[in-house]
Amino acid sequence: MCEKLNPNDITILCKVVDNFGDIGVVYRLARALTELSGKLNLRIVVDNLDSFSLLEPGVNPSKEVQLVNGWQILQWDSSSCIELFRKNPPHIILECFQCGRPEWLEQLLFSETVPNIVQIIMLDYLTAEPYAETFHKLLSLTRSARVKKINFMPGFTSKTGGLILDKPFLDSLKKGGEGNSHRIVFFSYPKDWTPAVKAFQKFNGSLKPESKLQVKLAKGAGFESFFKAYSECKKNSEDFFDLIPMDFIPQTEWDALLCSADLLFIRGEDSLSRAALCGIPYVWHAYPQSEDYQLVKVQALLDAMKPFFLPELFSIVENCWLIYNGKTGNLEESLTNFLFAFEKLRPSFSAFSASLLKNGNLAQNLLDFIDELCG
Repeated sequence: MCEKLNPNDITILCKVVDNFGDIGVVYRLARALTELSGKLNLRIVVDNLDSFSLLEPGVNPSKEVQLVNGWQILQWDSSSCIELFRKNPPHIILECFQCGRPEWLEQLLFSETVPNIVQIIMLDYLTAEPYAETFHKLLSLTRSARVKKINFMPGFTSKTGGLILDKPFLDSLKKGGEGNSHRIVFFSYPKDWTPAVKAFQKFNGSLKPESKLQVKLAKGAGFESFFKAYSECKKNSEDFFDLIPMDFIPQTEWDALLCSADLLFIRGEDSLSRAALCGIPYVWHAYPQSEDYQLVKVQALLDAMKPFFLPELFSIVENCWLIYNGKTGNLEESLTNFLFAFEKLRPSFSAFSASLLKNGNLAQNLLDFIDELCG
């Protein structure tokens, strides 16, 4: 006879595909789950401890097994990891972002020697596409009745799991920025950012001298391309906006930075979810995909935001976002229009943020769901 599922035994699986986005969400989720329940036995199996350590300095990239924040963190295919799971087979597995399972874990799960039922929860990527609601809590089949599998979709509506509302981020959200300032955080994928630099400079030229534009350039894949564009454009101008190159900072500091800014240019999933919750104007750079499929994802999020905007203001946002993400058009002009309208845009972004907060905390929604599955 199989043992009953233990809702407090949770294993999170993560492969780091896009530098920090995947592990960023996992790290945030682990913190949020721990905040909500002190009973959890949480194991995190990840294939890139270097990336994890940049977000959480307590992680040692050279240690295959370690205890951080009360979590057991294990390197994806280490022999120590395999031995630990053989002694204590998992109950609840959060398989994040279609990462698959290590071969040793796959063999373990379907071994008749494992005494308990195993529940796999497929935690998917964040998307505003309609399929998020369709797939949420949708059952999947496995090759054994002992191993069950079901989908859990983060999202932007009440018919999905919502977004992670961890306490450090919410605390930063309450503090917010100073107001009446002009600070931009820029975080992107590689691209010729000359049009963006020129748009920023036009915006800077419209400000009073005491309100000079300040752009904080985040470390990451798009860092060099933006810095190069800035350096080239600045050669031809004596009075240019300030650029502050940044080093990597822990995730909690990143949250505080985003919440204190006036405008956000962000990329990926974790930073997108934070920007959407901040309630300030932002532009999202979606991960570039073949056949420009990223435009489908961008349009889906725009459609979710549309009800919160007046038509003429939404047109500015939509045009900017789509061209920013690869649609043919004048990027410098569309960005300039967005920047000059950002004060008028603020109430609409704030209203969209408020609607997301009403969907509740993904971490709490997930724990409630696990309790239902184990009930």
